[in-house]
Amino acid sequence: MNDALRQKVTDVFESDSIDKSLYSGSGLNEQSIPVFVGEWLIDRQLKGGEWDEDVKQQVIAFVRKFMPSKDDVEDLKQRLRNGDNVSVLEYVNPRVDLTKDQTFLESGSLGNQKVQIEEHLLSRYPRLLKGGMWGIAIYQYRRTDKGGEVWLSEFKPLQAAKIEVDEYVEKRHLFSREEWTQLLINSLGYNAEGPGGYTEDKTRLALLTRLIPFVQRRVNLFELAPKGTGKSFLFGQFSRYSRLIEGGAVSPAVLFYNENTKVPGLFTQFDIVVFDEAQSLSFSSPDETVAKLKGYLEQGKYSKGKFTVSADAGAVFIANVQIKSDKTPVNAKHLFSDLPTILQETALLDRIHGLLPGWHLPRMGVDALSKGVGLKADYLGEIFHALRFRIEYDKFVEERQHLIDSKDFRDVRAILKLSAGFLKLLFPDLSTVTEQEFEVYCLQPAINLRQRLREQLAYMDPEFSRHEITLRRGPASAMKHEVVSVEESEATDGVEA
Repeated sequence: MNDALRQKVTDVFESDSIDKSLYSGSGLNEQSIPVFVGEWLIDRQLKGGEWDEDVKQQVIAFVRKFMPSKDDVEDLKQRLRNGDNVSVLEYVNPRVDLTKDQTFLESGSLGNQKVQIEEHLLSRYPRLLKGGMWGIAIYQYRRTDKGGEVWLSEFKPLQAAKIEVDEYVEKRHLFSREEWTQLLINSLGYNAEGPGGYTEDKTRLALLTRLIPFVQRRVNLFELAPKGTGKSFLFGQFSRYSRLIEGGAVSPAVLFYNENTKVPGLFTQFDIVVFDEAQSLSFSSPDETVAKLKGYLEQGKYSKGKFTVSADAGAVFIANVQIKSDKTPVNAKHLFSDLPTILQETALLDRIHGLLPGWHLPRMGVDALSKGVGLKADYLGEIFHALRFRIEYDKFVEERQHLIDSKDFRDVRAILKLSAGFLKLLFPDLSTVTEQEFEVYCLQPAINLRQRLREQLAYMDPEFSRHEITLRRGPASAMKHEVVSVEESEATDGVEA
């Protein structure tokens, strides 16, 4: 990042920006502390001063004090019994139990101890009940006739307390498209220019595509990439709104609804559910899980027992792919050949909106890390979450769907969702985007993502015809296929199709 752009970002975003090299050099990543938490800790200690060894040690001391290890669990419990308040930095995600008329959480720092919550905290921090929050949790022990209870008596949120989305949108016009792209890439912790940086259009596009499920509701992606390209890092570290499932067996209770504990599944709790290491993924009760997954990916709702729910989470599958010396896949005709059988079912894959070519991304090295200024991860994560509910972008792309030359419902709907995502990322201020820019930087990349998936479907299943999705020129009045909405599902489409 050149000095002029660094200064512009600092001037325009002031307290919402941070030197991205601080986190990568702090050692916090080695302690499994997410980026959005780590940057908050750094900014808290930095307070506008210089980053030096003293400040770094202050951050490390804070972590040791407020993020205890598993070895400290019983000691913390004993301190509570002795009447001490215990303060820890952790993710607080309350649940409401209507049967027992109470709200509670399970504290990981206390060994998944059940904790009661003061009602005034729920009123003061309503986001606690909308996906949970990171912050300093202060616990205390209260003796009762039946023994004792742990209570959350106070909470100090970590995340940005106030997010002004309109202000973020308005600031977009102060940057050129190139400057804004560099800002986004640096905000992810990557270097956007110079040797070892993400300078090629195809590598930048792949990085930005990873962000679409953060800003657009119910976007389903499949990414195939070589090892070491940072796919797990982004989805697991960047935002509190994504949940990474690292391979192995996954049950319907985890994804959808646990009938024993009455706890809704991950799709209701996060914006994105990410299936990492998909090549080793398996489902317990595979027939039931896959059937419900197909229904959810298509319609955004599912039923389990008496429980029926609609959700906004997108599903992202990420897996490794072998590449040749020219950086292209070894088996380009059948990219899903190494995946388990359950992920080669074309009825399931057809519900994926796009195939992200992760082979365009280089293996991460030291030079790939940002040395510039970007937006704080907690701030940008909240902005992206808020943009998911801005319908003006969906309307913008729906008015231009006549440009998509395909009569296939799923093609059109997938492209609308993906192009709306690109629009939110690159042109959040709709007054700044031209028709040509929308076609080049939003619509055509979305078409390419869907086309790549369609080619795989056609190779795997003769029922899928081969056809090229192209940009159509001409007025909207010339459109002959049915108008498709970004969010509406096709009522006649069964989940077994």
